[in-house]
Amino acid sequence: MAEGFKSDIPPAINQTAKKYIRGMMKGKQRWSKLYGKRDKEVMHKTANKMAIKDNLKVMYYKDFINLVEGNPTTRMLSKAKSKTTGNISADRGTDEKKNKSSRKNLEKDLKKKGIGYKKGVGEYKYSSGEGTGREVSYQTSPGKGMSKRRFGKVMRRLGRKHGQESVITKKSGKPARLHDTESKKPSKSINVGKAKPGKNPSGQGETSGTKVRKGKLGKTNKPAYHYG
Repeated sequence: MAEGFKSDIPPAINQTAKKYIRGMMKGKQRWSKLYGKRDKEVMHKTANKMAIKDNLKVMYYKDFINLVEGNPTTRMLSKAKSKTTGNISADRGTDEKKNKSSRKNLEKDLKKKGIGYKKGVGEYKYSSGEGTGREVSYQTSPGKGMSKRRFGKVMRRLGRKHGQESVITKKSGKPARLHDTESKKPSKSINVGKAKPGKNPSGQGETSGTKVRKGKLGKTNKPAYHYG
């Protein structure tokens, strides 16, 4: 090639473009008839445009999936803000084998009562103030035709049955409330505030949509939402 001469044939931008060029080369005579000496230049430019278009289709599809599915924690936060929900856990201590069995039993009871649930990971501060604990947490919702009052009662009973000192319930458009489950005649519930994004500044408790795979406690609870 003579010095200073610059080729007008652009290189293939990716493997998809190369695949298109190979296909076009099979019909080289037709391209030569249409574009003469510019046939390769046009082939490469056309292949690159087609590859870019294909890449955009993939990107748009991913964006669509993200829009439809959303972030698990974002979905839980949205539900906590606008629907009647509850929060409960069957985890006690750090014995994962025992906790896994307890989770299965809780899930059976929730299904039996017609209560829907979504598993996530909760984090809380120990009452002693020494460090934090983590647990598989269930965001629950009342079954079809179940009144808010009935939902609250069932949640408190299940909390007592599964050894949880308190459970959270929240009516649509109202602050969440913490209910004592230990006594048969519980004290008045405590207002714990509205659902907010992010970790709890006080460290008292937060939940995330972190996936619980095969019933095992996840390693992280970020991002999270809390009541406050």
